[in-house]
Amino acid sequence: MTRSVIRYTEHRIFRDPKSVPTVVASCLFEDCGWAAVPGADVAEVDRQCMTHTGLNRGHSRFLRGFEDIALVHQVEPSERT
Repeated sequence: MTRSVIRYTEHRIFRDPKSVPTVVASCLFEDCGWAAVPGADVAEVDRQCMTHTGLNRGHSRFLRGFEDIALVHQVEPSERT
């Protein structure tokens, strides 16, 4: 008879405190190619999108994204809740 041992290991993921998140946006109007200047301030990237729409009628759809660096670590038994 063969026995198997299955071990469960809990992990957690969180933003690297040494990094700064980046907000990005790009216009989805066909062949536009415009992109906001990436930065940490969501409101500033939103303002850039609204300015682009104001200058380019019909350019009202944007792909927005949030990028950061994440760390994963194994949770020790004493850390589990």
